[in-house]
Amino acid sequence: MNTRLSIEKYFRYAGELIIYGSIFISLCAVSMSMETNWLLHLPLNHFFFYLFIFSATLFQYNMHYYVKTTANVHSARFAWSLVHKRIHLLFIVLGVAGILISLKFLTLKHYLALLCIGIISAMYSLPVLPFRKRKRIKDFGLLKIITLSLVWTLVTVWFPVIHLHDIDKAFWLVFFRRMIFLFVLCLAFDIRDVPVDARDGIRTLPVSIGVKNAYLLIDLLLILFVALSVWNMFEMPEPLPLAAMIISALATYWVIDYARKHRHDMVYLLGVDGMMILQALLVALSIWFTQISG
Repeated sequence: MNTRLSIEKYFRYAGELIIYGSIFISLCAVSMSMETNWLLHLPLNHFFFYLFIFSATLFQYNMHYYVKTTANVHSARFAWSLVHKRIHLLFIVLGVAGILISLKFLTLKHYLALLCIGIISAMYSLPVLPFRKRKRIKDFGLLKIITLSLVWTLVTVWFPVIHLHDIDKAFWLVFFRRMIFLFVLCLAFDIRDVPVDARDGIRTLPVSIGVKNAYLLIDLLLILFVALSVWNMFEMPEPLPLAAMIISALATYWVIDYARKHRHDMVYLLGVDGMMILQALLVALSIWFTQISG
């Protein structure tokens, strides 16, 4: 019995380390980046490119929680972060190391893209806007979620193919479909945080339009996501990638509905965020089956 409890405790700790230490979300960023190349029928980037994306995400998220001092008192992730500041610091150092190792393998176009992404990210987090009370993009509800979705889309769609592919209709279809998908995931997290955001006077989109309307917006966006996938099939007539996107949309709808009733951090960080990895796996399988059947 004691051995069984020790094993369960070990797996629980390992799971919390992977999820709360932002290893999982870093893998999500890598998987979404790889998916872009598969969808556009481009070769994957080299290992150090994906090391850069993984390391940058690991650094960003761990830095955020390392300096974070207040959050929802019921947040399991925040409670874990308060106790494990040293782990956040370790992952920050590892993230910086990974970034430095991989930087020399990036191209000039990558550096220009990083400059654009960095400027948008700085405006999101730093008080640089010329307004009296709201000086950061994150202080504006709708602009906050659009910017967050845009940055993730730039990192996982534009950044991986900027040196490999022209900006054509196929690219834009992938770009806008990805942004809609990421917007849906971000909106689910904003819905979860409505009680805290409303209390603190943060006018996120769900606070402004109401939780019921926010869930309705998610449904409409998932329908738009599928519609763009159908359009994409007419541009690139491959039914299996379309099936992958439809399954991804249905799975995302189910997970968000489940999270609606089970608001634990693990449900969101593993389930909702996990839709990124699921979609990438579905696309990889669809491309593989298309190739072997052709």
